[in-house]
Amino acid sequence: MYKVVIIDDEPWTRNVIKSLGNWEKLGLEVVGEASDGEMGWSLVKNLRPDIVITDVRMPRLGGLDLVQLMREEAIPAPAIVISGYEDYEYVHRALKLGVVDYLLKPIKPEELNQQLENGIRQLESRAGDRDFQVKVAFPPDSWSKDFYKILEDMEIQLRLGKEEELSQLLAGLEELLDQNEGAQPAQFIQIGVYYSLIDVLQRYIMQSGYQKKEVFEGMDEVYVFGRDSDLCQILSFVKTLYEKAVGYIKEHETKKNRMDTDSVCRYLEEHYKEGVTLEEVADYFHISKEYLSKLFKMEQKIGFSDYILKLRMEKAKELIQVYRAPLKEVGAMVGYMDQAHFYKNFKKYYGITPGDMRESLKCDNK
Repeated sequence: MYKVVIIDDEPWTRNVIKSLGNWEKLGLEVVGEASDGEMGWSLVKNLRPDIVITDVRMPRLGGLDLVQLMREEAIPAPAIVISGYEDYEYVHRALKLGVVDYLLKPIKPEELNQQLENGIRQLESRAGDRDFQVKVAFPPDSWSKDFYKILEDMEIQLRLGKEEELSQLLAGLEELLDQNEGAQPAQFIQIGVYYSLIDVLQRYIMQSGYQKKEVFEGMDEVYVFGRDSDLCQILSFVKTLYEKAVGYIKEHETKKNRMDTDSVCRYLEEHYKEGVTLEEVADYFHISKEYLSKLFKMEQKIGFSDYILKLRMEKAKELIQVYRAPLKEVGAMVGYMDQAHFYKNFKKYYGITPGDMRESLKCDNK
């Protein structure tokens, strides 16, 4: 997937861009957002995205100045510039900087996706650096060992689904940064911390067999960096993502691993005449007999043994009333090897003996 960063001071515009892009179809992923040019430049400088979409007029650093910095720093990512103004000077400068295109608001989906395709063609025409990693010296050597230990512990606790332990680790990370970088670390530190934590989360989701889009459906999972961003805010956002992912995967793993008692019922309907036992069925479905017994009663509203009895008695009744089978053979036909045991259970279930049921049919036919 090619990585895309969107930089615009208007949340509405960023959301429009995200909603209009054919991201998955084009093999693109929005990995970062910024609400001003300066923070956008920090994102670009540290993440080295494949494509940059930026507004022209923004606080602190305009979009064209940002592209100028990219070119001066030899960051070759194709840039798509968006503006609400059709200004020849802007257009001329944008073209001189080699931007993919200069799009006017309101943004049209066909134009945006056409320019994204043009950006991809540029990427494919050259061997660019597409490694999605922080490019500066992050983390500093003075606390890198402690930082990576926390990330390692987070991977373990994610797999275990321990939300409280994850919260404690995030609190420990905040304390580590406060001790080494102060309450408000530099932008590149904040960006590095955020994407390191997101990298851990992405691995957890993928290794669990899921996709980000299904885990975070209907939820914006990309943090918007801006002038007011601070570490506490970032970690709080990450905590929300971690909790959402753990909750989603826990729920779906439970459903996936849960015994399907309807399958057990179908199995019993096919094999009840063979005198199957709880232990045999549990072994067949690779679960414990205790778990099967509890779950079966909870979901089917009837005990395992009672269900088999019900199957046998209903079939015995059908054999007597519909098929007029010889009474001495009915028991064996529904799984009873002992005729006396069959008669005893039949009378207990229906309140009459098999012979009485047969006689009642004769009376009904008179």
